[in-house]
Amino acid sequence: MILYTLTPPEMIYPNANSDVTQQKMYDLDGIPLLVESDAEGAYRVVRVMSSDPAHYLDERCTPGAKISFL
Repeated sequence: MILYTLTPPEMIYPNANSDVTQQKMYDLDGIPLLVESDAEGAYRVVRVMSSDPAHYLDERCTPGAKISFL
């Protein structure tokens, strides 16, 4: 695959592996979520990994929402 763009490669292919190592998958009542830990010990929703449109309407799964238990 060839990518023709003026965007710098570090913007397309970031090297920050530390962000990825803090992320993990979590299942919240059958809804697969990608979450990451924050400094307070809670977890923040990064992405909803479901293909069910109803899961995106659930307020608990909104990206940026805090989950305090895992």
